[in-house]
Amino acid sequence: MIGNSFKVGIYIRLSRDDGNIESDSIINQRSLLNQYIKENNYNLVDEYVDDGYTGTNFNRPGFQRLLEDMRKGNINCVLVKDLSRLGRNYIEVGNYIEQIFPLYNIRFIAINDMIDSFKNPDSTNTIIVPFKNLINDEYCRDTSIKIRTALNTKKKKGEFVGAFAPYGYIKDRLDKHKLI
Repeated sequence: MIGNSFKVGIYIRLSRDDGNIESDSIINQRSLLNQYIKENNYNLVDEYVDDGYTGTNFNRPGFQRLLEDMRKGNINCVLVKDLSRLGRNYIEVGNYIEQIFPLYNIRFIAINDMIDSFKNPDSTNTIIVPFKNLINDEYCRDTSIKIRTALNTKKKKGEFVGAFAPYGYIKDRLDKHKLI
């Protein structure tokens, strides 16, 4: 298979949206992936987007739809910006790359990580891939610890850290960490 014989599904993910109707990161990922498709004369079948979903699990609506289209044979190539967009769970990402994608005869391409299971099958089997996945996994754990520590520090200082004021209170307009 070459060129337009690949039926490509692009997968785009961002953990938290950046406040816009559509996240800037989502727009940038889409642009990069579409440019890659154009340069390589591939056939874009569909786009699967999970904006505001964690990469630590695969219970994401866009990803589940991608899996369904893989099973049905609607796509035979999954294109992502990099491994961290596919997911940040070391074991699960490895399982998809090493087991599930090959089971369904899916070509997997991670542009920035220079992984292409068709053009360079060894690119998915190098020692670098599990290390990158492990680093992506650890990044989530590290971020979670830092956020929890910051919230605990605010709580110890008596600051309110909830999203909504409890019944009978309102947040101070000048200081969102103070209740009135």
